[in-house]
Amino acid sequence: MTKRTKEGLPKKLPRLIRLAAEIKTNPTQRPGQLCRLLGIGRSQFFEDRRELAKAGFEFEYDRRERRYKIIKDMFIPVLDLTMTEVISLAMAVRQLSAAGDHTLAWDAVQAIRKVATNAPEPAREILAHAINDMALRRTFRVDPSVMSRLWQAQQNRRRVRMRYDDYSEGKERWLLADVYMIYFKGRALYADAYLVEEDRIAMLRANRIKQVELQASIFHVRPEYNFHQRHQHSFRVMIGEGGPQRVRIRFDARTARYIREAYWHESQRILEGEGGGLILELTVSEPREVLWYLVFPWADGAEILEPKWLRDEAARMARGILERYATE
Repeated sequence: MTKRTKEGLPKKLPRLIRLAAEIKTNPTQRPGQLCRLLGIGRSQFFEDRRELAKAGFEFEYDRRERRYKIIKDMFIPVLDLTMTEVISLAMAVRQLSAAGDHTLAWDAVQAIRKVATNAPEPAREILAHAINDMALRRTFRVDPSVMSRLWQAQQNRRRVRMRYDDYSEGKERWLLADVYMIYFKGRALYADAYLVEEDRIAMLRANRIKQVELQASIFHVRPEYNFHQRHQHSFRVMIGEGGPQRVRIRFDARTARYIREAYWHESQRILEGEGGGLILELTVSEPREVLWYLVFPWADGAEILEPKWLRDEAARMARGILERYATE
């Protein structure tokens, strides 16, 4: 009988990091959901939890509130950082929205804020300007004070009343909302929020939130909300409606080499085509984003094969472009 080799810490580190990240950013998952997401059984889950506890990170599942709670997160003092190093971190926020984990990117902003707050004057003022004005205001067009109130509302489960510039309605309107998650996506800041009076979960662009008022009432995250499941089929930003759809695109030999060397989506499947070309298959929640950000940039090197409605939309847009640039 072969004795099972015990898994070493270096091998399990990526999974431990992902577990801690999920507890931090998506605490309303049920234990079974979390195990399935990580691809582990219950015994492995409890073993991993013990490993994290040894490192100073402890959590438990609160059945009454139906969410995980962090009960210990070890404080790690930051030493020997120069002011220019912290400014570099603040400026890196411009690129955080391209990271694979969109929710942890916002936590990184909060961490940089904490470092800046503990800096001596006048460095503290310079660092605050780098984060608030150069990163948040200039890059993401958001009001830092609005973002601070949103973050406070999310952390403390406080309902908010917000004034939102709703582009789909063509006007500003007041929303009563429960802020579930703040995250980066497509180089912009967003919030997933439950709109109380409309009984739906909406994706709100943060720079369109003009005013936030904290309410006295406390909310509980609805059981059907799961950040990972809600966003896993997004090609870039949009989550779409009606479930994910398959998109197939043919790329010619000249373009295929560029498609092969890039990672486009977790659902991607590459099939060899004729004459050195290829067919890229994706399953995404909003196929129009594939058209806008993948097909059109490659011009005549790409052709949508399906779905037919997306192929027809590409043809309509191409005719419009041709008419706009046609010369007599």
